[in-house]
Amino acid sequence: MVALVGYALLVIAITFQRGLAITPDVLAVAFGLSAIVLGRGRLFFRDWIPFIALLLAYELMRGVADDTGIAVHIEDLVLADRIIALGAIPTQVLQDALRPATGDDPYAILATIVYMLHFALPLVTGYVLWMWRRPQFYDYVGALILLSMAGFVTYLLIPAAPPWYAADAGALSGPDGAPLITYLKPAAFERLAEGFGFDGSFAYSVAFAGVNPNLVAAFPSLHVAYPFLTFLALRRGFGRIGWLALGYTFLVTLSVIYTGDHWVIDAIAGIAYAYVAWYVIVSMPPTIRAKARDAWVRVTKLVPGRMTRADSAPR
Repeated sequence: MVALVGYALLVIAITFQRGLAITPDVLAVAFGLSAIVLGRGRLFFRDWIPFIALLLAYELMRGVADDTGIAVHIEDLVLADRIIALGAIPTQVLQDALRPATGDDPYAILATIVYMLHFALPLVTGYVLWMWRRPQFYDYVGALILLSMAGFVTYLLIPAAPPWYAADAGALSGPDGAPLITYLKPAAFERLAEGFGFDGSFAYSVAFAGVNPNLVAAFPSLHVAYPFLTFLALRRGFGRIGWLALGYTFLVTLSVIYTGDHWVIDAIAGIAYAYVAWYVIVSMPPTIRAKARDAWVRVTKLVPGRMTRADSAPR
């Protein structure tokens, strides 16, 4: 554990010093190297190659979901949040309460950092499960892929505008015609870029502009769904300590609502999607789950033969 923590800190330090974005491919390489150091390199490639391939395939597909020509949902999302908040707009309420009148907004900066961890969380969770609760790693990966694909299909069929998009379109305007909310993430990103020396760098531009190419993928919020899925997996694998992930889910929810990236209804839908995806996987008959894990192992053909009983038995 000490070696892993030290290695993680070293990777983070080099990442920030060189101005690199913490993207899934960078993390995968880092985890692979740590597995080699721990003498589990071959096992890592066997278990993780299909995971990384599927995750990156989803990231490549996600940007095409806003090119279908289907009308973007705006007014119905505004109405849904007004119903939930008894007539108010939750993003507006949070910004009115927390946003400073002048100067830097520390809450927006914190919320943006939380937003940036969206792509790191699934890989970190998978790595923790793979190291200490490996049989449950397969369940988590299956649920994550099912969740991501369900989100993609929803984005394809129901393109949904986030609050900042609605404000730009004039759907969130006050009596004076001015937008009721402000999109806080771009300014916070610029502040972070200046602080870490990313300003003007290629990697920083890719991190900001390329991480989320679909501008109308608000519903459901995978930013909320991923940490909630992490909570479900860690609670099952580690007991009480997994509840920390539920607190993080709440922090993510506040962050994406405060910055104007998601509606409350998006967060609720994200939790629902994650819950369904998880229980679809773990509720399968044990024989089907064991066969699925065995098939996963055979995909890369790096290690022949069937899994051991220790690998396939549920915990």
